[in-house]
Amino acid sequence: MSAVESRVTGRNAMVASLMDVARISGVSTATVSHVINGTRHVSQATIEKVQRAIATTGYRPNPHARALRTATSESIGFVASDVSNPYSTSVMRGIAAELRQQRYTLLVANADEDPVLEHEAIGALVERKVDGLIIAPTTSADPGSFEQVQRIVPVVLVDRAVPGPFDQVLVENVDSVAVVVGSMLDAGHRRIAIIGGRAGHSTALERVEGWRKAHADRGLACDERLIALGIATPGTARHATETLFSQDDRPTAVFSMSNVTSLEILRGLSDLGLTVPRDVSFAAFDDIEWVDLLDHPVTCLAQPTDQIGRTAVELLMARIADSDIQQRVVRLAPDLRDRHSIVAPLRS
Repeated sequence: MSAVESRVTGRNAMVASLMDVARISGVSTATVSHVINGTRHVSQATIEKVQRAIATTGYRPNPHARALRTATSESIGFVASDVSNPYSTSVMRGIAAELRQQRYTLLVANADEDPVLEHEAIGALVERKVDGLIIAPTTSADPGSFEQVQRIVPVVLVDRAVPGPFDQVLVENVDSVAVVVGSMLDAGHRRIAIIGGRAGHSTALERVEGWRKAHADRGLACDERLIALGIATPGTARHATETLFSQDDRPTAVFSMSNVTSLEILRGLSDLGLTVPRDVSFAAFDDIEWVDLLDHPVTCLAQPTDQIGRTAVELLMARIADSDIQQRVVRLAPDLRDRHSIVAPLRS
């Protein structure tokens, strides 16, 4: 008998809770509710685990309380790493649209790229008895904390890859960046800067890997000094751009790793009197809402944010219905929008 079982069986059976059953059976409270009430399909193996836990605890559902509420909260929580980022709000719209079709309510919390706020937001949503969580991890997110939360409520992660047994919806970064940077190399560029991304982020590391891959696929050396990572505070991407493009042997092309840094890079180029694409070829990850306001729109890899949100909901609902299914990691391809901002360099 486990320590948890010992504690529970030592109590009066009348005070055993749904949480006790969930802990012993190793599933979420929502799954226990589905087993008890037959509200969703659950695998036979999960049903048997829950039934054994009920027998161990002596748990008895309160028929009066159950009559006053549904088996679940019919709500899902979304913890955004930064709601000010257009990526987060676009993914949130996809989540909300899919949940509306399934008659679920969406509760949103903002971590503001702070792991402490992230932890507090997750705790607050769990206390609200959400049936599941979709989380866009912060920079310093602890995989171990997600595993602890997942023992209580089903979890799906989006955006940044996290090692561990999690359902995740991510974007294909390496090959997509390699295609765009490769087109720069094929146009004759040999000094291509790559700017943006927070140091240690899986997305940033994967996009740099794509930059390297494009060079390696063509048997070309790449200058690691043209990588500017750790661009996380206002003005840093602009400063990095001005530093790189003030050199005598300056880059002739630049790849921006996110919509957050694209504007600053363009400002930095403008400060130096450089125009796109005549002086500098430019491409970016993430589309830019104000792209039509530019003198020359830029080529980009647009993330399928609506599909990311909807897919996350699909994976979460499957996990809520059956906690025993195998973990899935879905990689979605970005959409290449060629706006002809990559041209042959004035000098090679």
